[in-house]
Amino acid sequence: MDNCFIDITVEFLAVAFHNILYYGSVYPGNVFDTRRKYSVVVYRCRHPEVNHYINSCLKSVEECLKCGTLRRLEFAVTNDEYNPIVKFVFDFDKNSVHEENSDAYLVQVEQNLRAFCLNLNTIIGKFQNNIENKSFTIFLHTNESSAVSMSINPDLQEFPYVEVEDKTEDCERILPLRRFELRGYSIDTYVEIK
Repeated sequence: MDNCFIDITVEFLAVAFHNILYYGSVYPGNVFDTRRKYSVVVYRCRHPEVNHYINSCLKSVEECLKCGTLRRLEFAVTNDEYNPIVKFVFDFDKNSVHEENSDAYLVQVEQNLRAFCLNLNTIIGKFQNNIENKSFTIFLHTNESSAVSMSINPDLQEFPYVEVEDKTEDCERILPLRRFELRGYSIDTYVEIK
């Protein structure tokens, strides 16, 4: 897979995860720092354990992207019983046709990433609720051989992988966020509200 695609995607997901935590009020606002990314203000959690978990997940995402086995990633905000109340879904597809020189300077990509961050800010009120003790979980949809290779990779062994049965869940609403092209790949983002 294209290293540029992998680097930009992992960086984008880090920004998205932290902003979901902030706007979803999973943690108090005072544990976040503000930064600038994609020409907008974004948030980053300062809590070391939260950062460790997110960074460990992002290492796994990077490994799956290198192998070309990541099809979907779900960032679920959960209630106090760890049941998802809202899922931010990122679907990855390889485009059959890609023009190498299109958006060579990644101007359109940056505009799409900025639009995602701004959309995230505006739609959060559509599913904001007063549930206390929220948490979050990150689900990677990959194949079995990729999961096995990650479990024996010494760089990823400190992070536990748990296989989840494939099941369908009903959701009350689906809100599209953004679809954008990046170096021969498409990333669809949307929100599933339980």
